[in-house]
Amino acid sequence: MKVEELSRLRPGSGRRIWCVAWHFSGDVLASSGEDKTIRIWKRTPNPPYFECRSTVDDSHTRAIRCVAFSHSGNLLASASFDGATVVYALEDSDYTESNKLEGHESEVKWVAFSPSDEFLATCGRDKSVWFWQVNHEDDDFEVVSVISRHTQDVKFVGWSPVEDLAVSCSYDGSLNFYQFDGDEWKTTQTIKEAHTGTIWSAAFDSSGKSLVSVGEDRHVKLWTRQSENPTSSEQWIRMASYAVDDTRWPLYTVGWNNLNGLIAVGGGDACIRIFDVAKVDGCETLRLLQKLDDVHSDEVNAVAWNPTQANLLASASDDGTIRLTTIDI
Repeated sequence: MKVEELSRLRPGSGRRIWCVAWHFSGDVLASSGEDKTIRIWKRTPNPPYFECRSTVDDSHTRAIRCVAFSHSGNLLASASFDGATVVYALEDSDYTESNKLEGHESEVKWVAFSPSDEFLATCGRDKSVWFWQVNHEDDDFEVVSVISRHTQDVKFVGWSPVEDLAVSCSYDGSLNFYQFDGDEWKTTQTIKEAHTGTIWSAAFDSSGKSLVSVGEDRHVKLWTRQSENPTSSEQWIRMASYAVDDTRWPLYTVGWNNLNGLIAVGGGDACIRIFDVAKVDGCETLRLLQKLDDVHSDEVNAVAWNPTQANLLASASDDGTIRLTTIDI
């Protein structure tokens, strides 16, 4: 495996960066962090290959935990510890605030658009997952469902890349799966004690039939969808588990590359580990391919594979930098 640093981006504040998210063109990257600012980075032909072209610093009053683009690229959303989710519309090459979504009782931890761009999901410290329906004609957002099946802080909510199927993970150690029945969102399965302690993040593969999750217990776990029947009690089952034994720090973030199948995992030990899924004796297993211990100097909070350039990984850290790394098999 060949690993090279493409670029090291340093936002001016030097403070913790919580999140990075790619525009679906692969040419634009959004970042957010402790300094309450969203930065939009655009690809350039020369080093450092991405430059900050615009910032938004007046929408939130506390750290911005997460940013996410809609699949069309016309909308950008941010989730903040101030309890608000803000949506921005693309106007004249810049993203301008168009909606402020309020309702969570405390910190909003994650935000994500469904693959159809019809729904937006948010989750937070108030133990709830909210599903908002998007009216693209007037950029309005309506609450469809508020689900409080978790018993603790909800850290993450994400979507299958091929259908409006969502998953959430929590401080309570459980995974919840959700589907829309035409009127409201329903919890279709709860996997209790999916991890020991907090589950920090999860990611679907390109088919939407497999899922990886990471957590406080330093395990990477692989889940497979056995049934698409929403009434089945065991739609998703665990297929494999990999224990990261060479660290005492939690695993905070995971990204599954939809172009080549590689899985990137970042954690509190400042390392990024690259996995794939292999078959051993007819059974799927997680295989560690490489440990990258020189990318960041502090906790890795986010990893994101470029959606059009298979070998390009973005990562964000407490060290105040964004790293762009090329990883070739």
